Amino acid sequence: MNKENIKGILFDLDGVLFDSEYYQWQGWVEPLRKYGIELTKEMYFNYAGKNGKQIDQELIRDFKLNLNEGELLAQKTPLIEKWFNEKSLPLMPFAKEAVEFFVNNPKFKLGLCSGGDKEEIMVKLEKNDFVKYFSVIVGGDDVSNSKPAPDIYIAGAEKLGLLPEECLAIEDTQYGLQAAKSAGLSCFAVPNEYSIKQDFTNADQVLKSLKQVIEYFNE
Repeated sequence: MNKENIKGILFDLDGVLFDSEYYQWQGWVEPLRKYGIELTKEMYFNYAGKNGKQIDQELIRDFKLNLNEGELLAQKTPLIEKWFNEKSLPLMPFAKEAVEFFVNNPKFKLGLCSGGDKEEIMVKLEKNDFVKYFSVIVGGDDVSNSKPAPDIYIAGAEKLGLLPEECLAIEDTQYGLQAAKSAGLSCFAVPNEYSIKQDFTNADQVLKSLKQVIEYFNE
């Protein structure tokens, strides 16, 4: 990756900008308890970063639940919406600094590509006054196939008016990384406690925090 060619930055949301993966995990824990299943954090590592429909399908399959597709997700969605409306949503370290670094640099266009539904994304962004930062916001329900398919990043680059190779994605999971690389973007991975054991072999760089993203472009 040649950083001089990068004109667009596409951030993931959960686990990259907002410390919201705990709620995503608990959103599956509560419905599964009704069926005698305790989804531990270690179990959730296998699902973190996938879109809700995909996790729903995999949980039903993996735990051999006698449920129709979408039933778990239908129980999770109102819980998540309630929590994100009522509870504080902490930022990941250096999230605001990183976003404002790119906003204040006229070379870059800034977008958000999250696997969540657009309504959920907007609730989160508005809670922390982050809507103003992004000229483009693409959610999982805006594309035919969400992460790890490349659709969301193809759409993000196109909406920014840039070629995929002119964009850098910032992700925290191997599924987001896969989506970005399959779309032709460069990708920096910033793993968190829910994704640290995932495979980031294909990342252009694996970083400890968003502070290192700022440092990279300041060199």
